[in-house]
Amino acid sequence: MSGLSVVSVADRAGFHIFAAALRASDYFHTLEGGGPFTVFAPSDEAFGKFSKAALDTLLNDDRAYLQVVLGYHIASGKVAAARLNGKRIRGVMQAGGDVIIDGRSGLRVNTARVIKPDLAARNGVVHGIDALLAPRGVAAAIS
Repeated sequence: MSGLSVVSVADRAGFHIFAAALRASDYFHTLEGGGPFTVFAPSDEAFGKFSKAALDTLLNDDRAYLQVVLGYHIASGKVAAARLNGKRIRGVMQAGGDVIIDGRSGLRVNTARVIKPDLAARNGVVHGIDALLAPRGVAAAIS
């Protein structure tokens, strides 16, 4: 187990934009705490799929909007990828919505593919994903 928090583990694993957004958010102090947390960290390439204007709006213009999107990547508890193999479950996220985690053929969270599973942190686990997660109404707004 790493002595680093889930935010620092995400940053060190190459999920820099996501980690920077967490550090600038109200979630930062929570995620530095005891946990445990399961965090789905979108790759920097996932953020690159958005237009500059949409990305700027997400990261800089509307703090409440950013909180909802970030909170949709954080769940309470520590869930390793092996526990999800062969299962399809609903995960409740900090932002209040839920995601479908499907481990029946590879590992997906909604439509995002897990690309770096089980990055251990002192207060949970980080799973790197290839897309941003967002509730339906927010998803349309950031595309």
